[in-house]
Amino acid sequence: MAGVVIKVYHRTSAASAILAHGFRDGEGTYFTDKVWRGVWLSDVPLDINEGAAGDTVLVLDIPARVFRRYEWVEESKPYKESLVPAAILNRYGSPRVRRKDWLL
Repeated sequence: MAGVVIKVYHRTSAASAILAHGFRDGEGTYFTDKVWRGVWLSDVPLDINEGAAGDTVLVLDIPARVFRRYEWVEESKPYKESLVPAAILNRYGSPRVRRKDWLL
């Protein structure tokens, strides 16, 4: 059984570089005492109101188990986020650019 595949989103201002060379890990403490590395993904397209900056939304299909493994659970948010290492994320192929006229 292949497992459930989900669509995930990543807003960025570096879409050209990602499309050409793949995702690269970002790094930060994200309001914790530890340094974390990875690529922020969400289960819906986010914008600046949710802290996601950039002019392009990329979309990629990945196994739901991968998203869940790296998920950051915050009960108050109406969406889900995950911080997946780029090396793992790049295994699932190149993302696509989400056109603004796509329906969610």
